[in-house]
Parts: sequence; structure tokens; C-alpha cells
Amino acid sequence: MSDQIEPEQANLHHELIAPRTQAYACPTLVLLHGRGDSAAGILPLAYEFDRDDLLVISVQAPLGLGGVMAGGYEWYRLREPRRLDEATLRASLESLAEFLDTVKASYPVDPERVVLLGFSQGAVMSLGAQALGPESVAGVIALSGYFPIEVESDAVNLVGAPAFVAHGVHDDIIPVEAGRRTRDLLERHGVDLTYREYPMAHSVSAEEMAEARAWLNQLLGQIGSSTTP
Repeated sequence: MSDQIEPEQANLHHELIAPRTQAYACPTLVLLHGRGDSAAGILPLAYEFDRDDLLVISVQAPLGLGGVMAGGYEWYRLREPRRLDEATLRASLESLAEFLDTVKASYPVDPERVVLLGFSQGAVMSLGAQALGPESVAGVIALSGYFPIEVESDAVNLVGAPAFVAHGVHDDIIPVEAGRRTRDLLERHGVDLTYREYPMAHSVSAEEMAEARAWLNQLLGQIGSSTTP
């Protein structure tokens, strides 16, 4: 929109980038950051999509970190070795579902065109949220993460659900094998999957973002065509 959108009260802190064109039902991209980051930290990724009609909402995880990561946040606690804590994962998934309901009611969001984009822990959250509530999101872009097996029993809901999943082959934080296991799991459950690997570490690349942008534009265009009277 040409006018600034004022942040509304919600259960999770968030930051906004308003669309550049006037609309009352905007396609919406919800950004979910990785461990140690924040809503502000991942927000610039929105500019990679360069759509005048896109409302971007960057959400901050509810769990603060201390020590050398003070000022950063995470979606769930980690156990050793590299195991996530299921209780905090499920609590954050519930909080995210509540948040999505709130923003659909509070902002000029087209509820049929809400896409989640997550990096690392945010990718885990995106895939988990899609499994638990596929009707609440139009699709998921999951970068350098994995599907949380703690909610795999809900993956039966994912038949036909669109997802773009990407991973770096040199990732030393979440190895590419986790991405490949996610690919295989989603294929088993009938997801409309686009899977890509890139010669990079635990990061994003220009090539990856270009393919994610093309995937998003195609998805939103298909939904827009199907809902046009």
C-alpha cells in the first residue's frame, strides 16, 4: 500500500513491509528466522521477491537466547546432540497458528495467498505449520532446514500441498542429508514438491533466491487465476 500499515497487537512480535500498491487483500509472505536471529534480521530477505503487491510480515521467535547469542531468539530449545525439544516446538507451532489467525483478521491479507518462508529453525517451523494446518497457508519455502519428525503423523494432511525446499550441499550446521530426508518424506506424503540443492554452506544464495522467487510468483499466479470470478 502507499500508506504505511501500523503494527497491530499480536501474540508474537513482528515487523512489516507494506506493499507498494493499494489493495485490501494482499498476497502475504510470512518470514520465520533461524536460531539466533530476529524479525529485523531476516526482514531484508523480502526485497529479493520484488513484488509491488506483496505484504511481508517478519515474525520473531518467542524464546530468547543468552550468553554469546544474547539478543537473538529461537523457536524451540535444542538438546544434545542436535535434538530439538518437542515441548517447545509444539508450543511455538501453536503460537504461530494463533499469530496467523490474528494477522489475517488485522491486516489486508488475502487468506488464500499466505506463504511461509523459513530459514533453518524457521524452515522447520514452516514445514511443521503446514503439516498441522495446510488449509491456513498456500505454500511453504523452506531453506536449509528439515521436516520435524515430531509432527510426521500430521503429514497425511499434506497431499498436494505446495512446498519449495532447498539446501546447501556444504551445510555444516544442518547437513544436506537432513534436506534429502525431508525431500523423501514429503514425496512419500504426496506434497507438490520442488527440491533444490546449491553449492553453499548454511546460507542463502542468489541462485536459490531467484528460483524461490520464480516459484512464489508461479504459485501466487495460479491461486489468483483460480479465484478470479
